[in-house]
Amino acid sequence: MQFFVDNFQDLKEMFHIERIGDAIEDTLDDAEQLERLILDIPFTDNLDELFKPLGTMDMSVRELTREKARNWDRVGHASWLRVYAIRLEENVFVIPGGAIKLTRTMQERPHTQEQLDKLNHCRQYLINNGVFDADSFIDLRREDI
Repeated sequence: MQFFVDNFQDLKEMFHIERIGDAIEDTLDDAEQLERLILDIPFTDNLDELFKPLGTMDMSVRELTREKARNWDRVGHASWLRVYAIRLEENVFVIPGGAIKLTRTMQERPHTQEQLDKLNHCRQYLINNGVFDADSFIDLRREDI
């Protein structure tokens, strides 16, 4: 609840939310829907349709791109709940985090900037360790054990 109190002005300006209770309810509904979209079959076979490139830089290359997912079909207002991932290959993603994004860009608030930094660090870690697909990711995980 405190997050929405602290960020109420963003809720009002970007999403025209007037009550914190509505924001909390919408977030819980979105979390449930997003969980279904990511984890339930047959959705898991279509993760490439759920995740979209984070920015224009990520649109040109599909290897280790930074991506985001949300409930794209939300009714009423756009979903502010995000899951951030690195795409390894078709329908295979590494998910380092997520956030409630209430501003136009991630750089505008510390909590979303932190997620962007985490996403960039994750991508660099994968590159530095020779990860480029699901098999090389599994090999890396075996080495860590």
